[in-house]
Amino acid sequence: MSADTADTVHTQVEREAQFGVLPVLPSERVWSFFDFTWVNIGLAIATWAFLIGGSMAYFVDVKQGIAAAVIGNSVSVTLMALATCAPSGKWGLEQYTALRSVLGRHGVKVIVFGWLLAIEIGWAAVLSIMFGRSTTHVVNEISKSDFGPNSGIVTVFAIVAIVTAWLVLAKGPVSIKWFNKIVAPGLFVIQLVMVVLLFKDHSWTEITAIKPLEPFDNKLLNFMIVVEFNLAAGFSWWPVMGSLARVTQTKRAAFWPNMIGLFGAAVIGEVVGLIAALSLGDSDPTVWMIPLGGAALGVLALVWIAFANITSIVSIIYSTCLALKQVGGNALARVSWTWLTGAFFVAPLILTLRPGLIYDNFFQFLNWSGVAFAPLSAIYIADYFVFRRQYIDLRAIYDTSRGSPYDFWRGWNPAGLIALGVGSLTYIALYNPVSLERYIPGFEYLSASMPAFVIAGIVYLVLTAMWVRRSGRGGYDLRHSRARSG
Repeated sequence: MSADTADTVHTQVEREAQFGVLPVLPSERVWSFFDFTWVNIGLAIATWAFLIGGSMAYFVDVKQGIAAAVIGNSVSVTLMALATCAPSGKWGLEQYTALRSVLGRHGVKVIVFGWLLAIEIGWAAVLSIMFGRSTTHVVNEISKSDFGPNSGIVTVFAIVAIVTAWLVLAKGPVSIKWFNKIVAPGLFVIQLVMVVLLFKDHSWTEITAIKPLEPFDNKLLNFMIVVEFNLAAGFSWWPVMGSLARVTQTKRAAFWPNMIGLFGAAVIGEVVGLIAALSLGDSDPTVWMIPLGGAALGVLALVWIAFANITSIVSIIYSTCLALKQVGGNALARVSWTWLTGAFFVAPLILTLRPGLIYDNFFQFLNWSGVAFAPLSAIYIADYFVFRRQYIDLRAIYDTSRGSPYDFWRGWNPAGLIALGVGSLTYIALYNPVSLERYIPGFEYLSASMPAFVIAGIVYLVLTAMWVRRSGRGGYDLRHSRARSG
C-alpha cells in the first residue's frame, strides 16, 4: 500500500469515527481526560449557566439558590453521566445506537423524532439569540444606538452565530476540542472578574439580604421549583454527552469530566448569574455586563460570552445529527455531514425571526427536558447496569434483521416505551412545566424529576423481569452465550 493510499484510508477511518455511527475503536479516540474536561467546562459555563442563575433569582435568594444548584445538579448530572457517558465511553457507541438495546431500533425513533429534535432545535435557537443579544449590546455601546432585545439586528447576529457554528461543526469533534480550549479559560476569567465587581460595592451580608424578584408566597415551593430547574438542567445534557464521550480515550475520561464541568463549573456560573440578577434586578445575562464592568470590560465580556455560545451550539448539533444518521435509515445515511447539519439549522434560523418567543420563555422550555430525560435515564441505567451487567454486544447492536438479539418485538420494546410514558406522566402530574401547576400533591417535597426517574425505573425493572426476559427477547443472555461459544 502506498503512503498516499494509507493516508486516504486513515482519513476515511477517522471521519467515520467522528461523523458516522459505527463503534469508535480505542485507537481512533481523540479526547483525553483534560480534553473532555475543557469541553464540559466550555459547555457548562456558556451564557446558559448565567441565564439559569438569572431565572433562579425570581424565586430564591443567594443562600437558597446555592443549595438548590448544588442539590439539583449533583444528582441529575451523576445520573445522566451514568446513563450515557459510562456505556458510550466503554463501548465507543453514541447513546442512540446503544439505546437500541433498551427501546429497540424503532423505539429509538420515538425519542429522536418525537422529542430530541424539538428540544435541540430549541436549544440551538436560544443560544443563537443569546449571541444576537450580546452582540447587539456591543453595537449599542460602541455606536450609541438603541436597538431593542427583539429587534431585527438581534436576528441578524443570531443567524451569524448559526452560520459560524455550521462552519465549525463541519470539522467535527477535533474542532470542538480546540474551540473549547480557547473559550473555556476565558469564561473562567470572566466569572472571576464578575465576582470581584459584584463584591466591590456590596458585602456578602448585603447580597444575601436581597430578596427574590417575583417569588410565590410558599417558600418551600419556591425552593423546590429552583431545585427542579437544576435537575432539569442536569438531565438536559442527556442528548449530547454520550455522543461526545464515545471519542474519549478511557472510561475515566468519559465520566469524571462531567462532574468537573457540568456540575462544578455549571454551579459556579449559576451562582454568579444569580448574584448578578439579584443585584441588578434583571434575569437576562446579556444586560449585566456593561453596567457591571463598564464600557471596555463589558464589551469584551459580551464578545467572549457570545462566542462561548457557539461552542455549545456545535456540541448540541453534533450529537443530534449523529442521532439522525443512526435512526434515519439509508436516506439520511447517504446525506453528507455538511448538508445534514446545514439542513438542521434551518429550523433554529426560523425561530430567531422572533427572538422573544423562546428566549423569554426559557424557564418553561428547560423544564421539558426533565419530562423526557429523567425517566429515560432511569430506564437506561436499569437496563445497562442491572440486567446487562454493563455488557453490550457490538455485533448484535447493529443487526437490524427480524429476530435479531435486540429486535424485541419487530424493533419495538413495549416495556421501555411504557416505562418512559409512565415516568413522563408522573412528572407532569406533579408539576406542569408550562403553567407550574401541580395536579397531585407532593411536588414541594419530592420534586418532579426524581419521582419520574424512580417510577420509570421501577416500571421498567418489573416489566423486563416479568415479561421481556421470560419471553426470551432482548438479548439478555448474550454475554453468557458469547462466553460459551468463545
